[in-house]
Parts: sequence; structure tokens; C-alpha cells
Amino acid sequence: MIITKSEDLRNLTGSFYANNDFSKIENTIKGVETDICRILGMQSLDGLAGDAKLAAQQAVAFMATMRFYRLNDISHENAGRKVKIDKENEARPFEWQLARDDRAHLEEYYRALDRLVFCLMGNENFHQSALYQRIQRVIIGNADELTWLTGIEPSPWLYIQLLPFLLESQQFVEKAYGEEFIPGNLQQLPDTGTADYATKMATALGAIALMGRRTSLQALPYGLMQLAMSNGGGNTETTPSIEQLNAYLKQLSIDQRYWINEMKRLRDLAAGKDPVMHLQMPDNDKHHKFMRV
Repeated sequence: MIITKSEDLRNLTGSFYANNDFSKIENTIKGVETDICRILGMQSLDGLAGDAKLAAQQAVAFMATMRFYRLNDISHENAGRKVKIDKENEARPFEWQLARDDRAHLEEYYRALDRLVFCLMGNENFHQSALYQRIQRVIIGNADELTWLTGIEPSPWLYIQLLPFLLESQQFVEKAYGEEFIPGNLQQLPDTGTADYATKMATALGAIALMGRRTSLQALPYGLMQLAMSNGGGNTETTPSIEQLNAYLKQLSIDQRYWINEMKRLRDLAAGKDPVMHLQMPDNDKHHKFMRV
């Protein structure tokens, strides 16, 4: 394990008591390490060094302590579950306070994972992994390029989560492009008025739409689906409604079709062909009496 004592957890999180019994959280730490290794395609985190090791330790620490706190909010005894509290000096937190604390731990966890993935991209051992080989197949090569195209918060960890959807979206765009599509020929950070730019835009927007349809709200980028909190710091919080999410995903699909249309037009223009209008099918609503043609 990359964390071996309670004092390490105290130094990494600033909240875990250094005199806590480490054996009570040891298995939780092992589980978090296993989860991270499975996603990154690594056998172990023990071989990391420098900034990569520190980022991995911070990620494991924040996730493990959050799980530990959740399990210990109440006491588990032979007679059942109980709440023990010093009524004169302590008070039970409200549910919204617990939820906010969980989010704070999760944000630190994801920030640490961002730093870890960023460090691993320059690691020769990581370059031999199956995950890195899949990254090499995607025309959007890293989180910075994804941010440049879509404007979402730069996050290497989010990029890893989006990877299967990027590959699927790329296959769809490749079919629309035609036989001339060669992934290796596309420029990194291309000019906005080129077919390469339109191709990457269509791929990125399609991937985010696929992720939104198939995963939970919590997996979406913070800037898109973050809980709306009251300015006064109270407990008023709302999650996006299904109607809002569907409207957002529909707009992503419309934008993707636009960029596919632009991709074909710019492709033909670059090849010296006569410009052809690639008309998009209208979005007809079955609830309307008439359809557009």
C-alpha cells in the first residue's frame, strides 16, 4: 500500500486523527487502490514516485476517509445501530452539511486523480498499458484538447472516463467522413476553419452526449451538472431535472449534426470539389400535428 499509517492520512487530508486505529481503515485503503488501478490498467500503485506518488496518495486518502466517515456516522453494536453524542458540547450535523462535506472530499479526490493521470502521461511504464494504447487511437489526444474544443473544465480524469465514448463517437464520425478519413493525418489543435477542427468538434460533442445518456449525473462534468447551492450557504439544493438534461443532450446532438455537416463541406472544399449542401434532417416532434419538410 502507498499509505501505511494514520499519520500519513492526517498529513494528506488535514482531518483524519493521527491517533486513530489504522487497522480500521486499512481494508478501505486497499479497496480504493484496487479501484484506481483497475480503471488505469495498472497492477499496483507501489511503483510510483515523486509527484505521481503524492497525487495517488492524496486520491486514496480523500476517498478512503470519506468512506470511513460514512460508515462511522453511527455506532454499530450488538444491540443494533446507535448514535452516541455529547449533548452538552456536540451537535449532530444536518444532512445537507454531510452532503456538502462528501462533495468537498470528492472534489479533492478528482483533483488528485487529475494530477495523477497528468503525471502518468509522461511515464514510460504507463505507455505500455492497454489504456494508453486506446488513448493513441483517439483523434482528441488529451484533456487540454478536449477543453479547447468544448470549453468544459480541464480534467485528465474526465478524459479517461470519456475515452470509450470518444472512440464510439469517432467511429460514427469516421463513417460520415468517408474513405478519406485517416486519424493520423489530423492536426492537433487545428485552425477553426478546417475540416480537422469540424471533425474533432463532432467527435467531442457526440462523446459527451453519449456519456450523458448512459451514465449517472454524478459522472458528468462538474461545470455541467454541479448541484446548485444557495448563495446564503443554506440547505437549498436542486439537481437538474430530466427535462433539463434531455434539452441539454438534444442541443448537443443538434450541434454535432451541424459540425458533421461542416466537416463534409470543408472536406470537399479542401479537395477542390464543388461545394455540396449536406442538408440535415429536420427534428420532427410526434406531438405536433404537422411535420416540416
